[in-house]
Amino acid sequence: MRSLIFGYIERIASDVYEIALSFIIERSVFFLDDQTEREKHLQVIIEKRGKREDLRLHEHFQRLCTRGTGYVTPERIKEYQLEIEFRAKRYDVNGLQLADLIAYPIARCVLDPKRANPAFDVLDQKFYSKIGRRYGLKVFP
Repeated sequence: MRSLIFGYIERIASDVYEIALSFIIERSVFFLDDQTEREKHLQVIIEKRGKREDLRLHEHFQRLCTRGTGYVTPERIKEYQLEIEFRAKRYDVNGLQLADLIAYPIARCVLDPKRANPAFDVLDQKFYSKIGRRYGLKVFP
């Protein structure tokens, strides 16, 4: 199974931003599938990096909507009327600020899980989990 997933990643995504977007979409769909009151619209806000980079990521998004991911079919993605929006850092988007704030404690935990990390200990309880398994944090590879 692992080699199948790596093969998918190599075929469908060629940079870390594309891989990250694939993971964000599939994990969001997993979460939304389990909600009793399901929101039918999912908007992902992405911080702008440059015209070429943003265009490339938008094209990857279109491929995901057409082909799905290794775990989520295109039909499931379309069910949530998924859209992405690119915003410049100067707009000070709360969600992007939060992502910046939590990225470091998560990275520290992944790179050195035995090291004390009180910030991650707070975050750990917030990840989407189901039947005792954490699905909201995906470590690659």
